[in-house]
Amino acid sequence: MRSQNSNQKRVIPSTQRGFTLIETVLAIGIVATVLISLLGILPTGSNILSEAGRSTVGARIAQQLIGEVQLAEYDDIDQFNNKTRYYNDMGTAVSPADPTLVYTARIEVESGNPPIPGAKESEYLRRVIIKVSNNPGIPDFSNPTEGEDGSGKAFKSNYNRYSSLVVFTGKDKS
Repeated sequence: MRSQNSNQKRVIPSTQRGFTLIETVLAIGIVATVLISLLGILPTGSNILSEAGRSTVGARIAQQLIGEVQLAEYDDIDQFNNKTRYYNDMGTAVSPADPTLVYTARIEVESGNPPIPGAKESEYLRRVIIKVSNNPGIPDFSNPTEGEDGSGKAFKSNYNRYSSLVVFTGKDKS
């Protein structure tokens, strides 16, 4: 025989059934604040990622050009001076009229011996400078001077500069 109480439904107080409106609003507010903060960081991260990609391709182009100059005969290095080359977004050489043109690179070979602190001058040493711009059109490869923008501080130019030294090691006489 069952008692009459076992057939009745158990009554649960309303405070134990779920979340209150205040708790729900607070939770949504916290989630919204976090999401807005994370969404605000996305453009910055995207800009940093694309700049890293441009720097990587620019460094690859510079390395390729420096390798070309180093493979040339030492007496023929001056033929590379002020040569301009054009590249697409993957660092592949293209013509100046190509619509996929993204990078422009200029090779500069310094005349004379580069000064090296603590070393005596050598007639068998030349500095090669590669300037790579990802500014489509005609890039300005002039060297900005400090304070040129009126702030008194040096500022970032519109190209990256890479340099290397090329040394004459002698010719094989055999």
